[in-house]
Amino acid sequence: MELKFYHFVILLLVALLLLPAQSPGQGLQVQTVGVGSITYGDVAAARDRAIDDALRKAVEQALGTYIDSQTKVENYMVVEDRILNWSRGYVSNYKILSEGKKAPEVYEVQVAATVDQSDLKNDADAVRNLIQGMGNPRVMFMIDEQNIGDSPDRYHYFQVDMNVAETAMINRFMEKNFDVVDPATVRQSRERDSIVAAINGDPQAAKAIATRLNAEVVVTGKAIAKVASGFNLAGMKSCQANITARVIDIDADVGTILATGSKHAAFPHIDEVTGGTKAIEKAANALADELINKILEKWRGKYYSMNNVKLMVMGLGSYTEASNFKNSLQYAVRGAKNVFQRNIVAGTAEFDVQISGNAEQLA
Repeated sequence: MELKFYHFVILLLVALLLLPAQSPGQGLQVQTVGVGSITYGDVAAARDRAIDDALRKAVEQALGTYIDSQTKVENYMVVEDRILNWSRGYVSNYKILSEGKKAPEVYEVQVAATVDQSDLKNDADAVRNLIQGMGNPRVMFMIDEQNIGDSPDRYHYFQVDMNVAETAMINRFMEKNFDVVDPATVRQSRERDSIVAAINGDPQAAKAIATRLNAEVVVTGKAIAKVASGFNLAGMKSCQANITARVIDIDADVGTILATGSKHAAFPHIDEVTGGTKAIEKAANALADELINKILEKWRGKYYSMNNVKLMVMGLGSYTEASNFKNSLQYAVRGAKNVFQRNIVAGTAEFDVQISGNAEQLA
């Protein structure tokens, strides 16, 4: 009897080990194998394709446990689009178990992936991967702050080494692994009129300053704290803070607004300056969280969807050379999904490239 029970325990343990590993709140852990073709001897690009293939299969496998067959049929295009464009977004982390050439023209990668279909915006690893995928852009802050008792002055921003609003927002952004430009570097700029204009909402002024300081994203805004009238309880004062900000992406020819937001916060305190500082800090933290979520949402759409990039190629001697170049782009360039040849005139060809990435990555 004891021997049979012992065998039962062994069989139960083996069965549990064979089940897909799944931990509450951590997603479904699966192992898949992906392959990528080696074209033009580019093993690195083949490895990327193999990893993408493995992650896509992991997501497909995970979706099978959550979506019934009828739903898959009814929403085929939606499900397929999300799998193809968001595979890495669904995978919170993965580990390469083995990799190498399976054949002279085939690269194979075996991965153990953790697939999570929940909202990934708070996943530090996913956010880090997304930021790196966007080129690890540097963020510059220019927040003008007036606390209680401060006199309104157009150069007030330059009179403090580090204000509360900037400190709070920088800390929030750095917690999400954003690369931040030292605010002291911005304040040392002699372009005071341009900085004031940028703080007041001029995207061109913000773009000029950010370009000079090697920043790709600019956060400008204003924070102000006052004492609310009609409130006085045992000497406590109601300190009210308002902060507004906009996020500008200078990657475009003109500054493009990525996100905007405003927050209000209150903090009771006997000392109005201390209370105003706490109120500003509270409002700045809330606004930073909102802006980060908006930025990441924009970047997700930009990074995981296909972007159209126009490419001009000179020095092509014939239509055949242009066709060969087109094939090279489609099969050897990382992230390139489709390539359309528009025309060729006097040795110069024009291509439209659909790529999961941006023009800089294509270049």
